[in-house]
Amino acid sequence: MTITELYNRMCDKNFQDPATGNLFSNAYMYLYDSTQENQIRNEIQTIKERLIRPDVYQDILILDIFELFCQHLKQKKFGQKTLFDFFLEREAETPDKVNDSLVREAKSNDFFAFINQNIKEHLNTEGENKKSYVTIHGFGAIFPYLRTSKFISNFEKYFIGEKYKLIIFYPGEVKDFYSLFNLLNDEHPYRAIKLIS
Repeated sequence: MTITELYNRMCDKNFQDPATGNLFSNAYMYLYDSTQENQIRNEIQTIKERLIRPDVYQDILILDIFELFCQHLKQKKFGQKTLFDFFLEREAETPDKVNDSLVREAKSNDFFAFINQNIKEHLNTEGENKKSYVTIHGFGAIFPYLRTSKFISNFEKYFIGEKYKLIIFYPGEVKDFYSLFNLLNDEHPYRAIKLIS
């Protein structure tokens, strides 16, 4: 699926309805070549600007999961410091311990609740535009702390039954399994629906 086809799908009134699609999940994956990362980020912003126009009235939320993770660490206190500052200070002397701590924190309930809080704040803002989509990217940047499959399985309890569709931008491909950057095989297939034309 090209980015233009994705935009056209998101304009479709039937697809905008969160009740349409798979009975088990309202998460979708858009696969793209990881060498096009910067172009895709720009295209996501362009899609947002085009969807908010009067003919569509869709106000989509764009989330960068790596940036959200950094924000989460910066707002979480650890003694007199933030967790973000603590990890930065310790990284040079104990890189393995910091890495293990970052992996635990990226998979923590606190982090997923923080993501959900950001989404809820967007959905609850006043305005005439509909809020049918939440897009999320940055899975190449947050790797190896959090795999996309782990994100979906841990975040599923927040988005199942919600009134929005989650569109995950994934820098990789799928054959018999999902492959991040077309190099790293993931633990298991994702529950998200692969977007195809």
